[in-house]
Amino acid sequence: MKVNHSTTAAANQRGFTLIEVMVVVVIIGILINFVTLSLGRSSPQDQLKTEAQRLSNLIGLASEEALLRSVLIGVDISEEEYGFLRLEEGSWQPMEDNLFRSRQLPEGMEFSIASSQQSGEDDEENIPEIILLNSGEMTPFELKLSSDRLESYYRLTGSEMGERTLDHVSPY
Repeated sequence: MKVNHSTTAAANQRGFTLIEVMVVVVIIGILINFVTLSLGRSSPQDQLKTEAQRLSNLIGLASEEALLRSVLIGVDISEEEYGFLRLEEGSWQPMEDNLFRSRQLPEGMEFSIASSQQSGEDDEENIPEIILLNSGEMTPFELKLSSDRLESYYRLTGSEMGERTLDHVSPY
């Protein structure tokens, strides 16, 4: 019986060697590392914008939560952090939902707020600066988020009717 050696040799040569596969995996790993490092370096302006958008979106979600669950939700704001509270049995308690956990601002960023419920008015009662009602309304407020590395800042405003606007304010 005659065996064709050219077809068996070709059949044995299919696929990649282990070394070739390892080289490809290492190259992909290096590329992913470079992409991750380049994305991780965001400018102070980008960080400020991200934080402002995050807070605006979280206030919107918390307002919807207050409406859907028929509860009062408060936003407690200090210079360098914020968190969400729920009114339970006459006192404000931190929300246990991970989405509404307390958040620390990145280093160099700070808040200043003007609202009808000013910070520090009723420290004994721990009343939050912004209150989101179960009717969709909220305490009117104007919040400024700034960075010590930038002259511009973001202004988040909320109306009594629950509308929010986010503006970038530049000195130029």
